[in-house]
Order: sequence, then C-alpha cells, then structure tokens
Amino acid sequence: MSAASWTGTLFIGVGWAVLDAQLGDNAAHSHLAVQVVLGLDGPVIVATDKELVVPKGSAVMIPAGLIHSVGPPGRKARSVYIDPRFYGGGESYERTWPTILDDELSATLRSAVDSNKAKAWARQFTGDTTGSVIDARLKNALRNKGAVESPAALARELALSPSRLREIVKAGFGVPPSKLLQWLQLLASAEALATTDRLCDAAAAGGFSDQAHFTRRLRQWFGVTPGTGLQGLEISIDGL
Repeated sequence: MSAASWTGTLFIGVGWAVLDAQLGDNAAHSHLAVQVVLGLDGPVIVATDKELVVPKGSAVMIPAGLIHSVGPPGRKARSVYIDPRFYGGGESYERTWPTILDDELSATLRSAVDSNKAKAWARQFTGDTTGSVIDARLKNALRNKGAVESPAALARELALSPSRLREIVKAGFGVPPSKLLQWLQLLASAEALATTDRLCDAAAAGGFSDQAHFTRRLRQWFGVTPGTGLQGLEISIDGL
C-alpha cells in the first residue's frame, strides 16, 4: 500500500510555521519545534510510547524533542510549529508529555484562519513562557547563511571556542550545534520548494550533499519523505 500524502498549505516564518493540511502518513520523529495540533474535522491521535486521543476542536501541545507521530491520515488539522528563534526558549522544553491546551487557546487557534492570525496566536501562546532568551549574538548569527554552513563556521562568526558555542546553543535550543544546523538546513530546503518543484534543487538550497541526504533528514525530523510530506503542500514564506 502506498503512503498517504499530505495536502494543504504550509506557511513558514522565522522560527515558526503553520500547516493547514489533510494529514498523511508519518513515522515516529522528533524536531526542535514545539508543535501544537488542532483537529478541524475530528479527533487527532498523538502517538508516543502510548496514544493520546485529542477531541475535535481541542489543541494539543507536543514538546520539542519528543518522539511522536500524528494521525489519523486523512484528518484535516491545523498545526503550529514554534522553535526557539521565535520565542527564545522556555518551560516547554521541560515538559515530557503532550498537553491538551485550555479552551480559550484552542478556540483562538480554531479562529486563526490565515498566517497572520496564526503568527499572532503563536505570540499569545508563547507570551507566558519562562526561560532565558537566546544569546543575542547567536540569534543574529543564525541569519547569516555562511555562518550556518557548519559548527566551525558558526563558532568563527561568533568568535567563540567550540565548547563555548556548544554551551550557548544547548542553552538556547536544547541540542548541540550540529543538530541546530541540521534543523536550519531542512527548513531552507522546505522554503526552496515554494519556488521550485525539483527536489534536487531544494536539497541543494539547504546545503545537502544530494537528494537522498535531504530525504533521510526529513524523515528523521518529520517522519515523511519529500514526495509524501512536502510536494502536496502549497508553500509560502514570510521573511520577516
């Protein structure tokens, strides 16, 4: 049986994204973003080492770094992804299990029918999180494409030792520099698909050595292949 593809719209901003889509198949995966999922036409199922059935109209927060999958395939759902570049870091890294959000947050997410409203919702959701803000030097450096080619390049950009860079990245993102740069590579490739249908071009835009490398990373971070997970989506970019 062929894998069910994802279809819908994906809007990517700096540190955040919103996906309005019909869910497709996805293998167990984890990523750097906090993910909030809302079933629009029925309940969604978040599977970790057990399953959580989330009623239609209720939003569930999946912590960053938690291995999970979301279903069922064919369900219409709204997902908001928020990584630390958007809100700085915070208490959500300390949570280890999906959490159903309160009725007010769920209701406002249901009404977030365009990218601007979804971005505003993300700001509302993260406004009360606690934790230190990402080091300002690191935040600026991550906007420099040349600086994110490798951990060594990022350390040179910041004039830091590799060990000090690791400390700063770990504090802000919860992962070592190599994992952070993999995440940024993957997002760059996804953004490229807004302007090209060629997977080899998208892979190159993210700095992957080839399309197979891109596919492996996408499956690791999102549990899908480019063909089933991205090519059925209409992708738009907010560069602000």
